[in-house]
Amino acid sequence: MDEARRKRVRAQRSRGRGTSKVDWISDLPDSLLCQVLLNLTTKDVVRTSVLSKRWGHLWKCVPGLDLGGEDIKQYYKYVIFVDRFLDFNSEYHIESFKLSYPGDGNCETQVDLVRRWIRTVVRLGIKHLKFLDYSWGCGTFHLPRSIYTCKSLVSLKLSCVSMPCLKLVSLPYLRIIELISVKFADNLDLETLITSCAALEILLIKTNHSDGGIQVSRVRSQSLLSFTHVEENGSAKEDLVIDAPNLEYLKLKAHQTASVIIKHHGSLVSVDVNFVFNSPFHRRFDPSGLPKRDMIQNLFVAISRVKSMIISCGTLKVIYDYARCQPLPLFHNLSFLRVKFYEYLWELLPTFLESCPNLKSLILESTENLKTKGLSNFSGSQGFLPSLEHIEIKIPLKGKTEKSVVVKKLLTIPRLSPSCEVVIL
Repeated sequence: MDEARRKRVRAQRSRGRGTSKVDWISDLPDSLLCQVLLNLTTKDVVRTSVLSKRWGHLWKCVPGLDLGGEDIKQYYKYVIFVDRFLDFNSEYHIESFKLSYPGDGNCETQVDLVRRWIRTVVRLGIKHLKFLDYSWGCGTFHLPRSIYTCKSLVSLKLSCVSMPCLKLVSLPYLRIIELISVKFADNLDLETLITSCAALEILLIKTNHSDGGIQVSRVRSQSLLSFTHVEENGSAKEDLVIDAPNLEYLKLKAHQTASVIIKHHGSLVSVDVNFVFNSPFHRRFDPSGLPKRDMIQNLFVAISRVKSMIISCGTLKVIYDYARCQPLPLFHNLSFLRVKFYEYLWELLPTFLESCPNLKSLILESTENLKTKGLSNFSGSQGFLPSLEHIEIKIPLKGKTEKSVVVKKLLTIPRLSPSCEVVIL
């Protein structure tokens, strides 16, 4: 900092001693301000141009673009804005390029245009790329093949696009992949992409088989820490194999997946599970079927060491049926449990809770109205859940009358400790 700048800062600080307002932001260098603005949408960044003369052109130096289709309603202005941004930054590295593309119906022209934009940001060393194609219903947009060899890429988030055929992958710094309704030419391309990213830590895949989405059959990664797989409207009946020895967080919503196999599960800490193994909700699976029973047993063993769990009512049904012919493993480490009910089948819950001797926090939630008669069915033996410290029930209540009935029911539940409090919010 030169002497003139030091004097200006001291003068500002001196003036600020008599008042509580000090403009520290104006003392920050442009480079740091641009990094702060990088966390805002482009629409909000442009709004800062009215703050002062200095801010009038600062927004143009922000090394990123975050533009939604609703931000610029006229298509040709949208195109001009993006083109000018890329021209202005043609000699610099671009850190972030997030685009929700609107389209105007001219498919062939738009595809060429967007592919050119993506090739440009790849050439400029993009770190964070997010592209959402919610446009015109003219067919799926195919990304350029250069996306597979962007050596600067750190995060890749895509929605409603098609990936090119995979021939060469070079993504040494890619840590985050999010794929929502993304299509691949072959299931093996997705598997190869995951395996080839040596730095991959976070993987999120949402598929919709009704529109021809990819079937996730195998996830192999030595570096993966978090994996989320959400399967919507599925008809696929394949197995899902997860081989990630360092995996800490796992979220699975896969109703139609025939089986889930987790290898090297010793590092798992938290899971969010919602699966029924291709069994309709109105028909429970046959626990006497040995292959499926063995698969479920291995899965429960794989997640039995976790500390935190979110579980659906459908999966709770699977546990209840399984426990009728086979004892559940003990979940010794489980201290936090959240159960999501779509119907009040309270009798399913104690079966699982008996396998959680060290549970400290229990949250029960539903979007449906509470059937108070279910509360009386929710009981356990003396000493049931000896470590439990906190229980929370989240339910919608209609009017004061219903709330009063529920409160009375809750207050009639015996409390084994004088320090136990019931709080109604």
